[in-house]
Amino acid sequence: MALDDLSVPGVKPSSAQEGCEPARSASAAAASDLPGTIFHEHWWLNAATNGLFQEVTVKSGDRTAGRLPFVLTKKMGFTICRMPPFTHVLGPVVDAGAGKPQTQLLKRLSITRELIDLLPRFDNFLQALESATIDGLAFQDRAFQVTPQYTFEIDCRDGTDALWAAMHFKTRQHIRRAEEKFSVTTIEDPAEFIQFYLSNLAKKGLSSSFDWSPFPTLFAESRARDSGEILSAKWPDGRHAAMVYLVWGHGRMYYLLSTRAKDTGDNGSVNLLIWSAMKRANLRGLHFDLDGVSTSGTARFLSGFNGSPKLRIVARKANFAFNAMQIAKRQLLGFQSGDTISFT
Repeated sequence: MALDDLSVPGVKPSSAQEGCEPARSASAAAASDLPGTIFHEHWWLNAATNGLFQEVTVKSGDRTAGRLPFVLTKKMGFTICRMPPFTHVLGPVVDAGAGKPQTQLLKRLSITRELIDLLPRFDNFLQALESATIDGLAFQDRAFQVTPQYTFEIDCRDGTDALWAAMHFKTRQHIRRAEEKFSVTTIEDPAEFIQFYLSNLAKKGLSSSFDWSPFPTLFAESRARDSGEILSAKWPDGRHAAMVYLVWGHGRMYYLLSTRAKDTGDNGSVNLLIWSAMKRANLRGLHFDLDGVSTSGTARFLSGFNGSPKLRIVARKANFAFNAMQIAKRQLLGFQSGDTISFT
């Protein structure tokens, strides 16, 4: 879905635009000093939205104490407040300042509630918070629905021998066999990844649910900052068996996008790419977030790499009209609402 320019007076449109209310805006340099993820970086938000992201900020004196980025879009007449495309976690980033733990906790809750109160009017809000922080309580205080979401994370700072030994023996077997069949190479052309991804969906009778137009810019920006890489597992004849898009920053690597061809005889290309990503995370001293577990089958597969379950929080809020539309869609068309956070 293309992004609509639904800028709101008093809310910062993007890091490159000025003229907003002082209580709700901050320079990109000041905001970048706050903790967060690669997805909170202004270069990421700009690339993923073609510069159309917005954010609300809270200041404490001259210091930016909190920021909450988002994208506004229109769908069937409803205003949707969501995360940008290709962005798997977001939520607020807060600097609660110095003080005792209790003081910092209360200050964090206060700042997060203020950020929520500064959001523009919406019919539906949906974001995944980076981790199960106390921020979920602030959203709950403001009548948002707060639900859990699971992922697996591997601490790749240990040596590769330790990482290999910690994996399930069957996972290691799949990787060994895959190493005999495939070579792992880096892909520099984002169009090659997009074509392979969409082709694999089409062969399943499916189509992509999101707009790919920002991806070439996003990939180029991540490569320019040494923060992203596309890996391919190739057959000896050069055909792609599987590809993954990895991004990293702020101490974590994310398994952001993955796609695999339904080839006969492929019994481990994805295992091999995950292992290759783990080795790259090890070289950089990173945690590796396997980025989203939606079924018990996925959990079984990812647990073979000795990942530890990690809890995220999903915050959502919708008005009566939007909820009624979602219920009618399910009842009349016989499918689940698209109002979910999916991992690709």
